[in-house]
Amino acid sequence: MAKKTFKDDTSHLDRFFSETQKTHGTHKPHIEKLKPYRINLKLKGEYKEYLDRVSWESHKSITQYINDLIEADRVAQDTENIQDT
Repeated sequence: MAKKTFKDDTSHLDRFFSETQKTHGTHKPHIEKLKPYRINLKLKGEYKEYLDRVSWESHKSITQYINDLIEADRVAQDTENIQDT
C-alpha cells in the first residue's frame, strides 16, 4: 500500500472551501444581548409550590416561567399604553 500524501486527492477540499465561501456573509447581524440580571426572591411558601407546579406543567424552568410572565406583562402594558393614547 502506497503512503498517502495531502497532494493525492484534494478535490474534496476544493469543494468544501467553495461551498463554505458561498455561505460566507449570509449570517444574521449580531444583536448585542444584555447580561442576565440575577435577583434573589423571598417568596411565600405557597408561591414557591405554585411556581414548582406550573413550571413543571408548562415544561419550563422557574426562571423561564417568570421571564415569560414578565414579558406577557410588558406586552399587556404596552398594549394598554397604546390604547390610552
